[in-house]
Amino acid sequence: MSQVTTNDQQRPGLLAQAERIAEDFVLSPENVRRVTGHFVRQMKDGLTNHRVWQLPSFVRSVPTGAETGTFLAIDLGGSNCRICLVELHGNSTFAVTQRRYRVPPEVMVCQRYQPLFDFIAEKLSGFLVAHPVPNGRDHLRGETEEQRNTPYRLGFTFSFTCEQTSLAGGNLIRWDKDWDIPDAVGRDPCIMLQESIDKLGLPVSVTVLANDSVGTLLTRSYAAGQKTSSTLAAIIVGTGTNAAYVEKVSNIHRLGATGGQSDEIMVINTEWGCLDDKMEVLPRTPFDDEIDETSTDPGVQMFEKRVSGLYLGELLRLALVRLVRQGASEMTFDEESQLFRRQGIDSSFLSELAVLSSKNDSSQTVKLITDKLLAKNVTALDVKAIQLLSAAIVRRAARLAGASLAAIIIQSGRLDQRPLASKDPNTEVTEYQASETIQTPMTTSVGRFCHNLSLLWRRILKFFTGLNSSSKGRFLPADSSKPTQGCCPQDQIIDIGADGSLIEFYPTFETDMRGAMQEVPEIGPDGERRVRIGLAKDGSGVGAALMAQAALRQK
Repeated sequence: MSQVTTNDQQRPGLLAQAERIAEDFVLSPENVRRVTGHFVRQMKDGLTNHRVWQLPSFVRSVPTGAETGTFLAIDLGGSNCRICLVELHGNSTFAVTQRRYRVPPEVMVCQRYQPLFDFIAEKLSGFLVAHPVPNGRDHLRGETEEQRNTPYRLGFTFSFTCEQTSLAGGNLIRWDKDWDIPDAVGRDPCIMLQESIDKLGLPVSVTVLANDSVGTLLTRSYAAGQKTSSTLAAIIVGTGTNAAYVEKVSNIHRLGATGGQSDEIMVINTEWGCLDDKMEVLPRTPFDDEIDETSTDPGVQMFEKRVSGLYLGELLRLALVRLVRQGASEMTFDEESQLFRRQGIDSSFLSELAVLSSKNDSSQTVKLITDKLLAKNVTALDVKAIQLLSAAIVRRAARLAGASLAAIIIQSGRLDQRPLASKDPNTEVTEYQASETIQTPMTTSVGRFCHNLSLLWRRILKFFTGLNSSSKGRFLPADSSKPTQGCCPQDQIIDIGADGSLIEFYPTFETDMRGAMQEVPEIGPDGERRVRIGLAKDGSGVGAALMAQAALRQK
């Protein structure tokens, strides 16, 4: 293993060159305000005109926490497919039995759509064999005796841009996250999945089409279990990024709405990854341009290519390649190093760097770089340069996410009013009773320590529960970051659900998001203190089950 070298005089230009690159990723307060203002205008435009953003989900209420039932769910994300059996207990808790499968690259980029959906159906078949419906769960087939001969009801979370036509389906507009299946564009994902399910003769009916961010919002609202909904939105920053929020139906003119009651709502899938594809306000560096040019979807998803985990590791890789080619570092790399492979650096590497940086653990950081990049002669100066670049790239992503969340809050009008009456007034609500630690934003050393301790605890839990295999347990909204206790009445809290590896594991991601929100005049420090961001882990799968429950209830 390489040893730490402390002779910083060896290459006096290394840090200077790294700093120059890092400066290109700085997002100033003025830039933050421009992004927020532009996104508000685009959101209003998308509510009026048929754009590929601000897509109606046809979800007209959010869960109360009283919903019950057992449903199948499939969550197809940027790199994984999860198959879930979700039990809604009706007291703001649920249990999930799930399996996670890596989607093969050859079905992610393919001319025909059948290989992808045949893969999913095959995994679903194996899941049903491994996890047969236990006694007492006949309501998976329906809620009455007459419905027990109907197929199992399944909610399908499809994390790609779709124009929904109803709760039950919609049409794929385009692929992103480096997927490309031309034959699927313009088709209904639920119909394509049902075709493959029927070929295997499985007793399963795909009943709803869900978006991952919409599902995360529903999961967060269910777990919060409040009598009147304060859950405004949900954001996902993982392999991809997206957000959903609660909007007034009277504002959704693209549906032909001309009025409506003031309390009528619909959840909107913002598809914020494609906001500002014309590059009017988003920052750009040569590395951003190279990522876009080599992607499967050049010219689109420009916001996502600056924020999501799929691209942050690649940004760091390209920056490091520049330093190496300029001879700024004396590090050497094995020819098989991931440094020389497109998408060779995963965003988890950036999170690990940040955690070790907070511990000032140089020797472990050298080991990490040596092992992950097959590097030699890694010095303390190299560590500083790599950490500097990594932190700058992720901080820009977090500040862009914060600016965009500010736009959602502004558009919603939630700062100026109490939450909309979006929950069913005829449903008895059992309030969520689990203990949630109230924290201030991580602007102090104590806050950062608590956050890091929470991350460590979640990793211990993840190790013992084995999330990559089947898992079952009572959901607790871990690591809820609430406003300062007593800062405002409960009904003035703006509740946000969150999911994704960057939000969950990168130590300062939420801190930098909040910092950007404070710089937006319409939000400011007072508005930011009202925002509660709570983790809705794997919420997209549970959200699909909640949508299936809503569709069954409507039927």
